[in-house]
Amino acid sequence: MSSHYITSADHLPEEAQAETTLQITDAQTKRIFEARVRIAKDPAELTDPEPLTIVAGPHESVSETRYVELLDETDATGIDQELVANLAAEQETASNILNTRSDDLKVLLQYLVETDEYDSTADALREITFDHLATERPALLDAYAEVRRELDDDPLRRVLDTQE
Repeated sequence: MSSHYITSADHLPEEAQAETTLQITDAQTKRIFEARVRIAKDPAELTDPEPLTIVAGPHESVSETRYVELLDETDATGIDQELVANLAAEQETASNILNTRSDDLKVLLQYLVETDEYDSTADALREITFDHLATERPALLDAYAEVRRELDDDPLRRVLDTQE
C-alpha cells in the first residue's frame, strides 16, 4: 500500500464527518478501492495519517490536501478470499476450541458471566469478538459470510453429507 491516496471531491460526503466510507486510489499502485476512513485537515487529529489529495474540476486539475486514516477496506479486494476459504474448509474437520491461555481474559469473561451479562464465557467471547469485528473489520466479516454461504450452498457437499 502507498503512503499517499487520491480521491475525487465528488466522493466526499456532504457533511464533515469524523468517519466515512470513501472511494480512494492508491497513488503508487493506482488501485481503486473503498475503505472506511477518517478524514481531517490537520494530521494531528488522526492516529495514523496519510496524505489524501482531493481532486476537483472538469479535468481534476484543482486539488487540495487533507489527511486520511484507513480503518478498514469495505470491499473484498482487501481481504485474502482464498485464505478465508481455506481456513473455513480446514475448520470443518478441526476442533473449534480456542485457547488464549490468558488468566486476565478468563477472569474478565467469567466476571461477565457471574454478573449475568452472558450465559457463558463462550457466549461472552463470541458476542464481544463479533461486535468488535463488525465495527473494526466489517470487510473481513463480509468475506467470511460469503465463504460460508458458498460452503453451505455446495450441492455436491450437501449430497455427500446426507450419505454419511
